[in-house]
Amino acid sequence: MSLQDQKRNEYQTSYAVFYHLDSGRHAIPEVAEVYERHTEIQSLLGMQVWNIGGGSDPEQYVEDGLEINQLRLEVHDLGNSGISDHLIVPREDILKEDALLHYIRDNDLPIESDSFMTNHYITNGLAMMSGLLFLIILLISGNEILVYERKHHSVLKGVPITFIKKITSKVFVHSLFIFTFLILGIAIGYSYLSRNVEGGGFQFPVLMYQNDTYVAISTIQYLAYLFIGFGVVTILILLLSVLMNMMFRHAFANVLIGLGIFILPDIVRAAGFEARFLHPIKYIDINKVLSGELAAELNNPAIDFWNAMITLGIVSLVLIVIIYAWNKYTYLQVPKNNPLTKAF
Repeated sequence: MSLQDQKRNEYQTSYAVFYHLDSGRHAIPEVAEVYERHTEIQSLLGMQVWNIGGGSDPEQYVEDGLEINQLRLEVHDLGNSGISDHLIVPREDILKEDALLHYIRDNDLPIESDSFMTNHYITNGLAMMSGLLFLIILLISGNEILVYERKHHSVLKGVPITFIKKITSKVFVHSLFIFTFLILGIAIGYSYLSRNVEGGGFQFPVLMYQNDTYVAISTIQYLAYLFIGFGVVTILILLLSVLMNMMFRHAFANVLIGLGIFILPDIVRAAGFEARFLHPIKYIDINKVLSGELAAELNNPAIDFWNAMITLGIVSLVLIVIIYAWNKYTYLQVPKNNPLTKAF
């Protein structure tokens, strides 16, 4: 949906609020105050629709938007008296819109009806991939990361290298393979969009949740954060696949147990328990971390990008220690009469 269509829908929804305010504004003082402010909001929304469509004053569009947000916050302070719940604009949405408009004004970006469309196609496409789908791809990619060599000859099977170097090289190759095709897919997608959609480039803002608030950053910054997150998650899941290959030595176990771990926090929450120590499992959904959806879903405002990255990094280091210790333990179980036998 173009920005002009979004504003037209917003204008129509706002107009419906008058029906609910008009009946009570003469009898209830609080409703009269809300009605007065909403009259200004409606007028400003009409000007925004004009400026993004037939008008040619994008600066005024931004200023009107900032004034609308201020008036809406005042309506919230008045308790939204007289407005039906389904017509109330959430405070969170107001703050998000405010952050975007401030970014546009501070960076002097031109606004057209299709300004946000191209970059939102890219970010929404990656958002669809983040989380469960990306987890399944990684689990399938690493389902035989060690087990494969027990059944088939490979380049590394006869090479005299240490176990840690072996798994490091495997994790690197698998990560490189995944990211090569991910970047190639994005390049093809952006090339198609740039030819078929008259939208902006990567300079327009996207919202990011950070330090219990929302900040607007450019789309290219958002994609950089997203790829950093994908990289950390890829390394973590491949290390987990290595560990599960060592423990169970079965490809299907890798996928099923990995999925089971991912849905474990949801099962615990559905049972009525609040287990915050399980929250880091859900951090692998990088898009939800960046957008703040995960913080709202788990009612944990501390969940933002850098906290998630630090936590996942620590978990990865713990997995490396466990893998090293498990390999040492397995090595000690090798029969003394066959000391050169490798467990993996």
